[in-house]
This record gives sequence, structure tokens and C-alpha cells, in this order.
Amino acid sequence: MENHSLSLDNWVALSATLEALHLHKASSGEGDENGNRGSSDPPAHGAKVEAKLAYAERACKVALLLLRRLTTGNDRDRTEENGHHENNLNGHHENHLNGVARRRSLQVDDISIGKFSVSFSPSNQGEDNMVDTQDTIERVLGYLNTVRSNGDLNDSSNFSTVGEADIKCALDSVIDVAITADDLAAFCTAGNHSDDMFHKLGILFYQLFARGESPELHRREVGPEEKDTRSVSTTEVMGDPACSGSQEEENEGQSPRKQIRHLRGVRESLSGKGVPVSLCRLVSDLIDPKEEDGSPFDSLDEVVEEVKQILDRPDIFFHDVNWLDFSSGLIGRSEEMQRLHEEAASVQMGAGEFENRLVLLKGSPGAGKSYLASNIQGELSESGWFYVHTKFDRFVRNPLLTIASSFDELLASLGEGGDEENLDILENLEAVMSTSAIATLSEWLPSLRDLFPHLLRRVISDEDLVSLADDSQRRRRNNDMTSSSESAQSRLHYIFRKLVSALSSPERPLLIFLDDLQWADNSCLDLISSLLMDFNHINQFGLADDTPQCFLVMGSYRDNEVDSTHRLSSYLETFERSNTLQVTNIQLDGIAKSDANLMLSEMLGLPLRLTKSLTDAVQARTLGNPLYIHAFMQSLVKEKFLINSVVKKRWIWDIEAIQSISIQGSIAEVLTRKISYIPHDTQEALKVMSTFGSQMSEEYVSHLYPLQEKRQEFCDRLNSAVEESVIEKIGSKYKFVHDMVQQAVYELMSPKERAECHFQNGVKMITALSCCADSHSDLGLITFVAIDQINIAKSFGVTDSSMCTQFAKLNLKAGESSMEKFNFMSGFSYIEHGISFLPKESKWNSSSYDLCRSLHEAACLACYVNALPTKANEYISELLENAQCLEHKLKAYYVMVKNLTSSGDFKQALKKTFDVLIELGETFPTEITPEIIQEELSNTKSLLNNFTKESILSSPKLMDEKKLWAIKFMNNLSGPLSITNYQMGPLIACRMVQLSSQYGYCSESAFGFLGYGQAQISVFEDVDEGYRWGKIALSLLESLGGKGYLPKMRCLFNSYVSLWKEPFHASSNVLLHTHSEAMLVGDVEYASVSAFFYCRQALVCGQNLLLAEKECKAVASKMVQLKQIQMCYGQVNTYIFILKMNGNYGKVNPFPEIFDGKIANEEELLNLALSSGKRINAKGILSNRFQVAFWLGQFEEAAELAEKAKSPPKMSFMEVYHVFCEGLTAFQLARRSSSSSASKLMTIGEEAVTRFRLYEKCSTWNWENNLFLLEAEYHQCKQEEDKAAAKYRASIKSAQEHRFVHEEALALEFYGDFLRTIRRVDESKEKYANARLCYEKWGAHAIIPRLEEKIGRIQGTE
Repeated sequence: MENHSLSLDNWVALSATLEALHLHKASSGEGDENGNRGSSDPPAHGAKVEAKLAYAERACKVALLLLRRLTTGNDRDRTEENGHHENNLNGHHENHLNGVARRRSLQVDDISIGKFSVSFSPSNQGEDNMVDTQDTIERVLGYLNTVRSNGDLNDSSNFSTVGEADIKCALDSVIDVAITADDLAAFCTAGNHSDDMFHKLGILFYQLFARGESPELHRREVGPEEKDTRSVSTTEVMGDPACSGSQEEENEGQSPRKQIRHLRGVRESLSGKGVPVSLCRLVSDLIDPKEEDGSPFDSLDEVVEEVKQILDRPDIFFHDVNWLDFSSGLIGRSEEMQRLHEEAASVQMGAGEFENRLVLLKGSPGAGKSYLASNIQGELSESGWFYVHTKFDRFVRNPLLTIASSFDELLASLGEGGDEENLDILENLEAVMSTSAIATLSEWLPSLRDLFPHLLRRVISDEDLVSLADDSQRRRRNNDMTSSSESAQSRLHYIFRKLVSALSSPERPLLIFLDDLQWADNSCLDLISSLLMDFNHINQFGLADDTPQCFLVMGSYRDNEVDSTHRLSSYLETFERSNTLQVTNIQLDGIAKSDANLMLSEMLGLPLRLTKSLTDAVQARTLGNPLYIHAFMQSLVKEKFLINSVVKKRWIWDIEAIQSISIQGSIAEVLTRKISYIPHDTQEALKVMSTFGSQMSEEYVSHLYPLQEKRQEFCDRLNSAVEESVIEKIGSKYKFVHDMVQQAVYELMSPKERAECHFQNGVKMITALSCCADSHSDLGLITFVAIDQINIAKSFGVTDSSMCTQFAKLNLKAGESSMEKFNFMSGFSYIEHGISFLPKESKWNSSSYDLCRSLHEAACLACYVNALPTKANEYISELLENAQCLEHKLKAYYVMVKNLTSSGDFKQALKKTFDVLIELGETFPTEITPEIIQEELSNTKSLLNNFTKESILSSPKLMDEKKLWAIKFMNNLSGPLSITNYQMGPLIACRMVQLSSQYGYCSESAFGFLGYGQAQISVFEDVDEGYRWGKIALSLLESLGGKGYLPKMRCLFNSYVSLWKEPFHASSNVLLHTHSEAMLVGDVEYASVSAFFYCRQALVCGQNLLLAEKECKAVASKMVQLKQIQMCYGQVNTYIFILKMNGNYGKVNPFPEIFDGKIANEEELLNLALSSGKRINAKGILSNRFQVAFWLGQFEEAAELAEKAKSPPKMSFMEVYHVFCEGLTAFQLARRSSSSSASKLMTIGEEAVTRFRLYEKCSTWNWENNLFLLEAEYHQCKQEEDKAAAKYRASIKSAQEHRFVHEEALALEFYGDFLRTIRRVDESKEKYANARLCYEKWGAHAIIPRLEEKIGRIQGTE
């Protein structure tokens, strides 16, 4: 499309016309084209100011185009004059200008905007509007020509038929400014850095900003003292048109003073026309930098830079700045912002599907870490991101609540306004989280109570979640807490991960900013680690579902405070090593001097050239630290080294005084200087506020000062500090503008003063709360704050001995409340403080015995959950030494046993458990025989004949505490016994059933019934009886409300019982779901057990081995992370089997990662299992070797290993597949052995057939194809060819129908072997080919070469 041009003076007239239209409407109160009225909103005066500023901004844009033309020249004219390519800019352009200058002298008209023209183009308006814009430009310019010939261009009435929007559209379409080559050369003849050049440019800019008017010109007197202020013409100033070059040369040797020609009152003149001060200064300094406090330009580029700065920040430079303006955006961090945007983009594009991302912002205090995060948050929020900001504080003793509070704010915002998208998110949250999980979270996130009232009403009606009032019921709740606390933290982590996953999506990603990580405690860092390195959206073991999580975590910390001994350091190292976490480190140091200059320039509203000297002084004293710079500048104002001059309408400073200030590089000194100018009473209020950390809510104030008069006085002082920019008021909270300000205020007090202040705060708040230690009400946040104040004072050595017992009780209550919410780290801190308030010499006296015992019981529990075994043993020893009776020792014993079990010391764990059971009146035989087991099972069966399922489910609950503890201890034996002495298992189960039947039922009773049912199957091979009692156990647990135990129950039922009646594929899916359920209730042990059995059963279902490898690796990593090392022994066996089958063994070594380098290979694992008495582990390794040898066709080796791995016959998962592979191995070897050996082998094979006939009756789906294959091999050995062929085909068909692809492959291969022996070669070749396809589908690449060899032999024979 065609571009149009217009002389610059006409552009000025057109732009002034638009301004006049706006001013007219503002004065008359008319509305604009959209119906907005100028006189009401905004007021008329404001509208007039805006009209003038709009003109200034348009003129600035044209000025910038004009400057670019002067610095680059007119490309078209230069090319025509020199005949060179337009890129030859430097030498050719200069020669051209000098040549033209020699041909003509400078004329008066050369200093006129009329010599320039502007170009219009519709492309400047966007492709969609180009045609309309082209028409508008042509209409405005056409009408302009008419008006120019008929009337006054500045008369707005002449534009009555051209709309305001039309004019604005045309003005916004300016794309360039041009001047002829001759005029350009004449203008630039003195060069781009001469005073004459700047002088001419100043006159042009004056005309541009003054709506076409020229300045009033003056000349200085020749005499050294005299001044002549008479007006002269432009001709007199610039030289007569007839003047020759020689006349100008004659003046070159004269005094510079005699040559100075200047314009007086430029600033005042332009200011009177509504031109912003920054532009007045610009023009004045161009025309005569020596006027008033002018400052010369060094180059034309500097002029360009200044105009660009004014245009970039009109909010600053179009207004008078008479205060330090700290509103400038992020300065000096563009590269860091770019990296953050790249990380966010990676997350949103799906990079976090199998890998989370963490960005760590590190630097010294005041480097701008939080401000950088705030800026990226603002930009990402505009594109749909959610934002959670957690700020840790060194004075907050319960930082996990800080994390919860930040998430609660986000959830509360989702419930506001009824936004459809937010409602969808809440629906998803309800769908992916269980009711009990939401109930648990509601303790941390109160907003959930408002968002899901229907769920919480239902939960509260459940008997297991009702708050029980009487003492005995409360004691039972505490006992349950003892048994489940070890998994509570994992449950909390899992629930938070589910929350994050539900809240985040590619459409609405989530940004989590964790500020000041150096003050986060271990409980917070553990939660953060879990959020970062665990994946809920992956279907437990490596496969992403349809809704992957989509979140980015940013953390900031002071790297000058985090050394190798700091608790954060080990977490940072773990993050760096993690395979599921991408860490990006961003170091924030001081900003560059050029950025500091920009900061000061915008802060003072002055151009960059004027602030350079000040920047040099400030940078040297602050090292470019943004916070230091702000604080230092404020101190300069307070000390009057930096003042805002009313006369000069700008900030001025005493540079020598500033340079004389000596600062030893400490921000504290800078901030202390700033605070010292604040009134004393305000400082005192700030000191009180500083003892609460970085912020203080009005609720704190109301509890500190219950009397309205005192409260108002304190708030007035804080409001005074707000005015001093020391703190800020956000909602109902007062916040220090930076942590370093809070630290500086806090350190104004001596250690003794701080302690006294903390103590008085705590006492006042506790008094106001009327919080007594005997109250059973839940503690609110304000109570924790009060207790924290007391505890901090205690750490300084300040307390009141008369109140120590009360303080100990309050800490006990705070600790128990924290642990009930699974915050065991904070809970332990409160418990330790509580113990510290008791007198060491007399704390076990009768008066404080119960309190001391409760504190030590809670300490044992907290230490165990926080993985502090040494500390736990100290508290256990002291408790056992001072406890007055067995009942008072039971919790300590229980924690002791759990400690021993967790450490792998099963022998000592079992010994201590049986010792406690003896004290509780429960004894067991030391030698276990099959007869004893059978007798106990028979007796229990006779007892249960008196009960129906209905009578059991309706029986009373167990109330005898000794028997309750006995059953708890027995239930805790299942893990160690399965590893070291599985024969004891049936006796323990029978005793649990007997005690429950006699005294009543508890949740643990259900596991007794399950163990009894399992024993019926394994000992008596009574599958129906065992399956029935397993179902009753599930029902009993559900009726007792033991939801926390349900995942464990489902895991055991589907791993040991249901497999005898239900298809493997079904129980495999249940185990997959059970893993999630177990994590949701925090049962990490049985989450790991479920994962292990899922992997094992998925494998026997014929799962693809490459997928199985991926899942196995993920499960093993999860077990290591959850410290479930015992389960790793079994998992590594499955992993090795898979690797050996798919051909990756040797390429992948799972041992170093799983066992942290302590075990290097399978042989070392076997030796460890044998030496430590872990027979089940040793048997698992040998059995795994046997299975591998069998599937690889190494039958001689398989037979030897089968003998080593053999155990007494019983119905178990391991026995089933041992019998199957051993039977097939025996038949394979029998056909190639001597008669004596063959007979023995046939016996083994026949026994396998007999066993599988029993198994097949239990589950046709699971074992029919195995039975048919064993029978086929048997008939082949007996040379019963027809029967053998029929059984082979039946086995293949059954495996196909029941989806056991690996066993279908095995049956096809064995059938092919059979067909080859009876000379049916073509059929044999076909079966081999089909077997090969099935093995490929299974992923057994290690077996395929064997099939290819067999096919090759047939082809060779052919």
C-alpha cells in the first residue's frame, strides 16, 4: 500500500488540533466519541493535563524518528549522491555532507521543522486494519490540504467533518521522518558532537514541543562582566543569509564567551505551554547547557538515549518527581527473567511429565530474590498460572503451617466468585482425593471446610473420626496414634502431592515460590522434597496418565548463610543428584553500574546523564545491592545530602558529602542509619513487631494490647512507620519491607532486651487467650505464636519459675496438636521445650510425674517418626527407668520395637516383643512343630464354629488396655516373622483371634482373622475356608472403622489369599490401586509391599518386559526413598529376572542405586541374607536364579537350583511357580536321561501334575494352561503322542484366552519341540515362529535367539 508524507510543521499543527479537540471537550464537559465526559470522570483539569501529555508523547515519538534520521542520514539521497550501497554509511556519508556544506551556507530556514517531513503508513496499524487505516489517512490528509488553503490549520472548527479518531489514527501511523540530503548536510555540517549541532537540534525540539512556535532568542555581551538581555532576531543569532564562510572563519579565534549565543527562559517558556519538566530540561540543555544548572550532552547518541528513556517511562518523566520513586520495575535482571520464562515454558509444554523442575535463586540479602520472583509471578499470572508464595521466617517455630497457609489462600480464592474453571478444578480435587484425605487436609487448610462441607459432614458422622470425649476413648485414640504415626508424615506428603497435582494442569500451571529456604525446618524440607521428587500423576511405577501435573517450584535462599553444615545443604545436594528433578541455579549478585544508574535515574526522575556521578558514589558504597541502594538513598534524604529543590524542580545532591560517607559494606549499618531517624516511640513499636518475625497481624496486636486505647496507640506508631517506608500494611497485616529491615530493628535491642520482649509478648498473649493447660479445645495459630514467644525467651535464659509447669503443659499440648496434624518435627520441638521447663532434679516427682511421662512418651514417638533413633533411645531409657508400672512403659516398648524393626534388627525386635508379651500374660512355645501349628489351628477353628460373620461384626469393641496392647504387639510381628520365622505366624494369628473373641475386637483383630485364613490355605490347603475368613477380615476392619489399615488388609488379602480364587489380572489391578490407597493413609510399608506384589503379579500375567523394567526401576527407587530396604531385597530379584529375560542384564546394574553401593551384585546380596538369618530373602534369590535358568532353557542348571530353593510343600505363590518350572524341567531332563535318573525325574514331574490339579480346581483362569502343559510333557515322556498333542493345544488355547502371552510362547515352543521329535517338521517350524512372535510380544529378547536357532536347524535339515 502507498505511504503518504506531510511536512513536520503540518504534522505539529495536526497534532495540536487533536490536542485542542481534547482541551475543548475537557473545558465544555463534552463526552468523547465513546461517550465519556471530560469534566466529571476524570475531572476537567485532569483531562486537560492528559491532553497536553498526549501531545508531548506524540511529539517525543516523532523526535526519536528525527534523531534516527540525523544519526543515519537520508538513505535514498545518500545513495543517489554517492552511487554507493546504502550500507556504506560512515566515510561516504561524511564526505557527502562536507561537500554539500561547502557548496552552500546555513540559511535561517534550516532551523525549522518545516524542512522535515513525516511519512504515514497503514502497516503500522496491523494487517487486519490496513485498508481502513489507509482510507483514514487519505481522508485526513486530503481534508488537511483543503483547510491549509482556506483557513487556519490550528482552528479545530475546520476539522468538524473529520473525527477525532480519524486524526488520532493518522497520527499513530507515522513511521519515519525525512529531510533532503542538502538540508541534512547543512544541518550536520559541524558534526554530531558539536555545540552548534546540539544548539540547532534544541531549536528544532523547541518548535516541535511548543506546537510550532520558535523560542525568544538572546545574546550575551562581549564584555567579561556585562550582560545584554535584549531580544534579537533569529537572523542575528544564526548569521545573515549573505554571510560567507570566511566571515565565520574569522570568528574562530575569538573568545568563546563572545561567540555564545543562547536562548533565555527556555525551561520556563516550555513549562508554561504544559511541556513536561524532563522535556524542558532536554531542550534547554541542547540549546544552552550553561543556563542555570544545565548539563551538556556528549553525543547525539546520548540525546537518543534520553528521548527513548522518556518515552519508555512516561509515568516517571512526564511528571514532577518530588519523592524517591521506588516504583521502577525490575532493573538489571533481564537475563534472569528470561531463564525463568524458559523454565516456565518447559513446564507448560510438558517437560515435567517425568521430571519436576526447581529454580533456586541464591544471593546475599537484598539482592532482589523475592522481587525477581514477584515479577515473574505477575507475568505468569497474566497467562493463567496459579501462584503460591510461602515465606519462611526465623521466628516462626511451626513453618509447616506457613506452607499450609499459602496453599489455603489459593484454595480460598478458588471458591470465590463461582468461576466455572475454578469449579472444575475443585471437582477434580474431590475426584482424585479421598474423603479422609480432604478431612486430613482441612486441619491444615481450613478453606476446605467451606469448599467441601458435604464431604466433611459425612466424615464427621463416621465413628472412627468422631472426637471422643471420655478419657478411655481419648487414650485409645492416642494408642492408635502410636501405631500409625510412622506413616503419618508420608501420608501428609502424599496428600499434598495429590493436591498439587489436582490444582495444576497445562492450562493452569502452578508456580510455587518458597522464600528464604534457609529458615525452613526439616519437616518443611521433607515435604518440599516429596513434592519435587515424587510423582503421583505417574501410575505408580512409570506410566503417565492423561492428566500430568504441571508446576514449577522456585526457592530462594541466602547463600552467604548456607554452608556445608547447614541443614539446607544436604537437601540441595539431594536435589542435584535426583533423577526426577531438573535443578536450575540462578546467582543474584549486585547489579551492574549501568543498571544502578538506571535505577537512580528513574528513582529521581532525572535522565541517565545527570545521575552518573551520583551512581558512582552510591555503587561504591552499596556494591550494587538493590536493597542497599534503596536504603542508602533514603538515608541521604534524611541526612539532607539529597534534597528536592523547589526552585530547580529536581533532585540535587552534595556529591562531596556523599563521597565522604564511609560504610563498611554492611547492610545493617545502612539500615540502622535509616531507622535511627525514626521517632523513638515508633522505634519501640517496631522492636515489639520485630520479635514476631517479618510480619505481625492485627490479631497479634489485639492480644498484646486488649485495651482499645493502648492498642490504638501501638497501631498509630506502626502506621507512622508505614509512612517512613520501613513497614507496609497489607490487609490486616503489618510487614517489614524486607527481612533485613526486621533484622536491623531486632538487633537494635540487646540480647537481654530481646528476651524480655519475647517473654512479655508471650505472657500477655497467653493471658489474653485465657489458655489453660487442662483445656481440650484445639489450639489456634495465635496460641502457637504465644508459646513460641515464651520458648524463644527461654532460649535466652529468661522465664518465670512460677509459671514453668504451665509453660510445660502448653508445650505438651502444642506438641500433641502438631503431631496429630502429622507435623512431627515441630511437635518434637515443642515437646523438647516442654521438658526443658521441668526441673531436672525433681521432674519425676509425684507432682509432675504424669506431665513428665506424657512429655517423654510424646518425645519417643516424635523421635521415631523424625528418624532420630539415638535420641529416641535416650527418652525410652529415661521413661523405662522412671515409669511406675508396666502400662506406663508400653508406649516406650512399642517405639523401641519399631526402632529395631526399622533398623533391620529383627532378632532383637522379636526378643523384645515376646518379652513384653510375657509381661502382658501371653506366652508362646519356643520350638514350633507342624503338630503344634495344626493343633492351634484346629482349636481356633472349633472356637470360631460358635460364631457367625454377623455375630463377629456386631461384637463389642476391645476395652481391656492390656489385651489391646498385646494384640498391637502381636500384629507388629508379622513383618519380622515372615523374614525370620514364618512358622510362628499361624500361632500369632490364632492367639489374636482367640483374644478378640474373648475380650472384644479392635482394628488389629482383623489381621488375626486374615492370618488365620491364610494359615488354613497354607497348612490345611483349605482354600475355601481361608478365602471365607479373609473376606470376613475385610468386613470386620471396615465395620470397626479402621480405614487407615484397609490398604494393608487389601494388600495382604490380594497377595496371599485372593489369588487362589480370583484371576491374577484382577488382583494385580487391585494391588495397583492399593498402593495409592496406602500412600494416601501414609502406610509407606504396605504401599511398598503392594508395589512389590503388583510388579510380581503383573509379571506372571505376561506384562511386556520393557514396561516391567521401567516399573520395577521406579518401584525400587520409591522403596529406597521411603527407606523400605527390606522390600528392596524382594524387588531386586524381580528386577534381575526382568533384565535377564529382556537382555538388558549387564547393561543395567540395579544394585548401586538401590543399595547405595553397599551391595554390588547378586552374590553379595545372597551372602548377606544367609549371614543375617533372613531365610526368606535367601530363598527368594535362589528361586529367582532357578526361574531364570528354566526360562533360558538351561535345564541341568535349573534342576540343581530347584533343589537348593526347595522348601517344605505348602500352598504359596512361590511354591506354585517353583512346582511348575521344576515339573517341566524334570520332564525335559527325563527324556534325555538314563532309566534310573529318568525315574526320579518322572516322579518329580508327576508330583507337579498332582499339585497343579489341586491348584487348577481353585482357579481355572490362573493355572489351567500350566496344568495342560505339564500333562502334555508327561504324555510325551510316556510316548502318548495323541494325548500329548491334545494337551499342548489345550495349553496354548487356554493361555491365549486368559492372556498369559509368555506361557503361550512356552507352550508353543514345547509343542514345536514335540512336533519335531515326531518328524512333523513343517508344523514344528510354524509353532516355533508363533512362539517367537509371542516371546517378542512379551519382550523376552534373551530367549528369541534360542527360537531362531531351532528354526535354523529345521531349515538346515530341509
